[in-house]
Amino acid sequence: MAKTPTFLIIGAARAGTTALYDLVRQHPQVFMSAIKEPNYFAFEGEALDWRGPGNEFVNNSVHSWEDYSALFADAPEGTARGEASPLYLWAPDAAKRIRARLPDVKLIAVLRNPIEQAFSHYLYARAQMIEPLDDFEAALKAEPQRLADHWQPLFQYSSFPRYAEQLRRFRDEFPPEQMQIFLYEDYRTDPKAMLARIFEFIGVDHAFVPDVTHETNMGGQPRHAWLQNLVMRPNPVASLAALVVPMSARRAIRDMVSRRNLARDRLSPSAKAWLTDALRDDISQLQDMVDRDLSHWLEH
Repeated sequence: MAKTPTFLIIGAARAGTTALYDLVRQHPQVFMSAIKEPNYFAFEGEALDWRGPGNEFVNNSVHSWEDYSALFADAPEGTARGEASPLYLWAPDAAKRIRARLPDVKLIAVLRNPIEQAFSHYLYARAQMIEPLDDFEAALKAEPQRLADHWQPLFQYSSFPRYAEQLRRFRDEFPPEQMQIFLYEDYRTDPKAMLARIFEFIGVDHAFVPDVTHETNMGGQPRHAWLQNLVMRPNPVASLAALVVPMSARRAIRDMVSRRNLARDRLSPSAKAWLTDALRDDISQLQDMVDRDLSHWLEH
């Protein structure tokens, strides 16, 4: 029988999922897929014909069940098996697809203040050199046209963090005991305590303490576009390096160069006010769903 995941990190995007993937995979009783974001359930059965900058990320998603299950073939017996695809929380049909294939899987979601998340998503796209607009409000105004042009999901900044709407789809398919929902603040405040809860939830030794010192996936406005393009976008230099430099070393070099080349931008009051109004109803519904006070997310 093919090995399949016993747990999934379903999102949210820009809420520490890359860090969580790196931390959870440190556990000796956990096997994580080598591909961090296979995205299989986000697009199962769909044509991968997304457009716009960086469309190769989603168009190269794992697209067959055989290829997906092969990601876990080397998992040692008895280990918890998982992957982290933040698009699952966003994708309208992911919950039903996961339920059909993996009815007993455990689900982990980490939710970030959606106003912060939307802006962080934009800064990430800028850092990856796929967002052509250097003004966040202009990017928000461009969303309807980009959606009509079938640009890849990353550019839907204001709809990505509608968590109540998204979690409702999973709650319709899975019982509460198969889901754990955290806030990004939980991770920032006490990552070790949060990880202990996750380890217990997925059935491994919760006393294991991973190294939590490495920071990943920063976003920001590039100081030097040519340098950011060199480390972030496909090019002959990167292709040559891939032949001789291990993936882990390439990622470390990329993160170091990118971190030094990025300037942290600030969310404008007008953009914050617009997003707050646009997401207020969803935040109010989410408070009741997760039984936590989220009023600070709505403060101007």
